[in-house]
Formats: sequence, structure tokens, C-alpha cells
Amino acid sequence: MKFIQKHWFLASLLLLMAMGFQFANTFETLAEIDWLKWSIVSATMFLMAWPLEFGKLQRSFARPAAPLLGAALNLILIPLLVWPLAALAGTELGPGIIITAATPSTLASAAVLTRHAGGDDSVAVMVTILTNATCFFVMPFWIYLQTGDQIDSSLLLSTIYKLFLYVVVPIALAQLARQHRSTADWATQAKPLLSKLALVGILAMVFLGAVKMGLRFETQTDTPMSAGNLLTTAIILISVHVSVFWLGIFIAKVIGLPRPKQIAVGFAGSQKTLMIGLSTAVNLGFNIIPIVMYHSLQLIVDTVFAERLKGNESARL
Repeated sequence: MKFIQKHWFLASLLLLMAMGFQFANTFETLAEIDWLKWSIVSATMFLMAWPLEFGKLQRSFARPAAPLLGAALNLILIPLLVWPLAALAGTELGPGIIITAATPSTLASAAVLTRHAGGDDSVAVMVTILTNATCFFVMPFWIYLQTGDQIDSSLLLSTIYKLFLYVVVPIALAQLARQHRSTADWATQAKPLLSKLALVGILAMVFLGAVKMGLRFETQTDTPMSAGNLLTTAIILISVHVSVFWLGIFIAKVIGLPRPKQIAVGFAGSQKTLMIGLSTAVNLGFNIIPIVMYHSLQLIVDTVFAERLKGNESARL
């Protein structure tokens, strides 16, 4: 029972992916409702951003080296690293890897794991702000640059508009709502509930994405995705994530940032948010497996890293 309570999200994610893929024809009409998909995205982003206390980040604004480093790793280095590697995963999974790399940092787990490891969570939140607020033009830039001949330019333009309207605007509205003191206090206290509701939104997008994948596979005469492609994808994603995580800590140390900021750069610079990657992949018709795989792997690996870093900090005291 404890195992299920602890890992219910990952278990639900895998189950809904399998169901969506298996029963794609049954849910085809539901998956084609565009306003439903983007309403889920908008509501989920609002729920994820509402409890975050962005207003208490004066220290990070005053000394922006750590947030800027984390954002640069997330928005520039990771897309550059996967660029020559994505083709190794095949034509079906490769574009999904590119979308995964272009996705901004996660809104929740980076700050939580940073805090757990003894890091400065205000830096992690700042990286989140920078990467999510700019995703509406950063993501399309990398996607077009790396898959330009595989994508309809009008579809990419609509993605820019939708990312701004359904991702950036809800985050801004959530913070506007926090200007009302009682509303902000309630959102902070209700953070566990709001986080669970946001996870439900993510699961809904996973299901819709899996339905889209199932429908596409039914129209293909051959199978463009093999076990080897999946293994290659996993190796690429975990290698990039782990490399950027420790590289971020190393660079932060070299430039003289204190240990708590080093830890924050490692977590926030290497993590990717599932919701935005999912919505973009579904909108562009790309495979959602890479972004789901990256998110799952980062939660597992970074939990181990957080425990290790926390142990190291305890040993120093």
C-alpha cells in the first residue's frame, strides 16, 4: 500500500499511456477536441504556479548569476547536446527527443528536490520563471532549427501563440491572484491539494497524447519504433540529464557560487517540465514517449542525487 501511495503518479502515467494507445479508436473524438486539450494545459499551469511564492525572490534578482546559469543550461546546452544524438533514436522518437530538450524547467520538483538536498530553492524557482516565461519563443526556435523540414510552419506559428496564451498567461494570472493576501495564503496552504490537481491535469494530457499516438500507429504500414529505439532514447535522455546536472554544479562551483546555489543550478538546469513538453508534442503530432520518459527518469535519478547531496551536507556539519 505504501509503495502505491508513493508511486501512484508514475503507475497511473504508464497505465493511461497503455490505455490511450490500446483504445485509441474509442477515444478518437475526445482527443480531437482542441479546446479541451488547451483548457487542461491552461488550468494545470495555473494550478502549478499559484502556490509558488515568486514575490520572495529578491535575493535571486539581486544576484542573478545562478538563475541565469541554470536557465542557460536548460534552454541552450541541453538542446545543443541532443541535436546530434536525436537521429540515433529513429524517425519516430527523434523529434520527440528534440521537443523534450527544448522544454523549460519544471515548476515543482526542481524546487522541492533542491530544498530537500540543502540547496537554495529560490534559485530553482527563478530558473523556472525564466525558462517558462520564454518558452513560447525558445521552444519553437529549437524545434524549427532542428526539425525545420519535418514540420508545417503554420503549425509551428500556432504553437508559439498557444504556448504564450495557455502557458505564460496562466502563470502570470496565478501570480496576479497572489496579490490578494487571503487568496495567496490559501494557495500556499493548499499547495498539496493544488499539486495533486495539477498532476491529474498532466495525466489527462498523457492520455490524450497516447490516443493520438495510437491513431497514428494504426495508419502506418510498418513499425518505425523498435525496442532498440526505445533503449537508445532512454540512454540519450538519462546521459544528457545526468551530465548537465553535475556539469551545472561544477560550473557553479568554478565561478564561485556557494554550495546551496550550486545544488539549485544542478536540479533546475537539468530538469524538464512534463506538461509543456506534452502539450507541444501533441499539438505538433510528435511522439510523447521521450518527454514522458525524461520526466520519469529525472524523478527517479534526482531523488537519489538529492539523498546523496543531503548526506554530504550532513557529513560536513
